Amino acid sequence: MDLIYFSIIFFLVILLLVILYLVFSKVKQGMDHRKVSQLEIEMQPIVDKYLESQSGSIISENEMVDLRKKVQTKAGLQAFNSIYFARVKQDGLTEKLHQLVALIIDFQMLNNNRIVHNKYRKSYVLYLCAEYYMNSEEVTKFALESLDDPSLYVRNNALRVLRNTGNVDAIIEAYRRISKGKLYFNNKVIVDFMGSFCGDMQELNKSLASHMAEFCPKIKRGILDHFTNRRISEYADEILQFIEASSDKEIIIAGIRYFGVVHKQEAYPFIVEKFKSKHYEIRAVCARAIGLYPCEETITLLNEYIKDANWFVRYNCAFTLFHLEEENIFNKDSSIRKVISEKDTFARDIMIYTLYSKGLINSDNDQVKLACFQIENVEKEERSNGFKTNHLVH
Repeated sequence: MDLIYFSIIFFLVILLLVILYLVFSKVKQGMDHRKVSQLEIEMQPIVDKYLESQSGSIISENEMVDLRKKVQTKAGLQAFNSIYFARVKQDGLTEKLHQLVALIIDFQMLNNNRIVHNKYRKSYVLYLCAEYYMNSEEVTKFALESLDDPSLYVRNNALRVLRNTGNVDAIIEAYRRISKGKLYFNNKVIVDFMGSFCGDMQELNKSLASHMAEFCPKIKRGILDHFTNRRISEYADEILQFIEASSDKEIIIAGIRYFGVVHKQEAYPFIVEKFKSKHYEIRAVCARAIGLYPCEETITLLNEYIKDANWFVRYNCAFTLFHLEEENIFNKDSSIRKVISEKDTFARDIMIYTLYSKGLINSDNDQVKLACFQIENVEKEERSNGFKTNHLVH
């Protein structure tokens, strides 16, 4: 019995302690919130006065010292962040706001502030450095070193800092570090950071092109994707030489995709050659890219590879044929009509599917109606085997 009573008392004590902890946490949270709100009320007029003044001299030295002192505390930094992000949302990052941040906040102050737990502090410090567009040598060095951190959040925030510094040399050094390391970086993140670089974009593109051979395949693909997204044609010669010498499948795919949006006639033989690749991914991207180079050889290749064993290759061939002959689609000699008249089931099927997806055809009994003419889609020998084209149209 004594053991039962002891267990009950022990359970009640633990329950009481948990309740007291929750109550205390709630009270402390409320007190902290009120403290932050009070500091925000005190800091807001000083910030507004500085931002609305022409020279900033309207702010007294005592007010500036008081502002610096406040942001060194956890609650003070939270209050300033609230004011800062509200201003950025309202007016964007103005030069005056950036000047104010530089006057009252520095890297060491952020690094020493206990605004979050130690476990998350490094990531949060980098996040604030990026949001404040801090670009000192100390911040850049810290961000570069953080690229080797095991935390993905830390590494991504480090990239954000380097992007926002506008320092081309720092970006190149960052990609060198990433290339030497074995830590994961999402390819889309790398490409997006290139595209949203805050410095001289032309200078960045020039450096990326000249240093591309130094980087790992992931960064190389990212650079090619970046050039593709922005349709940068200045370095087409270098890119063609680069992908011609590469055996990496992903780099070849990225290069062909680039020449599918940036026209360079010298790249055409390379695309034609890669149509013969054993990798269906390469053949599929060739089928799209070659549409930028309309000629009889292109039409012949598309008519040949629309019979490919792979669905994606066939679909891309059909898609490209449609766009190349869209204005000629009603001509009885068009390649599209010839494909639909083919005995090859797969080629005909994928072309019908493409036209159907474009809203140009519908199914009606055993016939496919194409705008202003009808195509008999089933020959007598196929009818005897029970084949009906409208079953292929979904």
